[in-house]
Amino acid sequence: MKRHISFLLLLLTLSLVSGCAALTPRPPLEYRTGAQVDTLSAAVSLSITKGEQGMGANGFLLYQRPDRMRMVILSPFGTTLMETVVAGDQITVVDNSKRVAFRGLLAELPQQGEGDTWRQARWVMDVPPPGNSLRDGSVERTNSMGLKERVTFENGLLIAKSLSNGDEAHYNDYVVVNGVPLATEIIMYSHNGDRFRIKISEPEVNAELAPEAFTSHLDNLTLYPLSALQGK
Repeated sequence: MKRHISFLLLLLTLSLVSGCAALTPRPPLEYRTGAQVDTLSAAVSLSITKGEQGMGANGFLLYQRPDRMRMVILSPFGTTLMETVVAGDQITVVDNSKRVAFRGLLAELPQQGEGDTWRQARWVMDVPPPGNSLRDGSVERTNSMGLKERVTFENGLLIAKSLSNGDEAHYNDYVVVNGVPLATEIIMYSHNGDRFRIKISEPEVNAELAPEAFTSHLDNLTLYPLSALQGK
């Protein structure tokens, strides 16, 4: 369950940097229309509830538009337990506790399990740039993935979306950093009763990130193809 949780929550973090949206504070949040996150570094806390099981973790996130991201999950002592690096269409998942890594193309993810997790995350990620859509209210639409959904906006920011199967995503607790509105909490409620939450803190937006920040170090690790992820 640990790998599934970390992988899901990693991908959910993408939604923080895809034209983010969040609950509008009072007075309305002031931001630049269309302002987007080009780079992000932040501390993150993650939690998941599946039935009667629940767990949480802390770590950090690095992101660079359009397609580079690194999520590190830390132990209570500050050592790296797991990390995932996305670069273009390639993903690397590292489990330091077992000294193994998995690498392959995102398209190679299986149809169930981790693959379905990725599709859920892509739905959460599919949000418009702030201020470029409906100002306030709700509307039904067909999104870029071909799914029919209901979306709700406040102050030009997406605060909630839902599918007919019962999946919901909520975008909360905005801050503005360098003129860019950033959702610092995202909660997803799955139709099967699961709940996923990610919270970010200490965000730095659009600061320069070194290219090596997105490099996986696989020395002394056993490397498997991504297709083997579910079986490990």
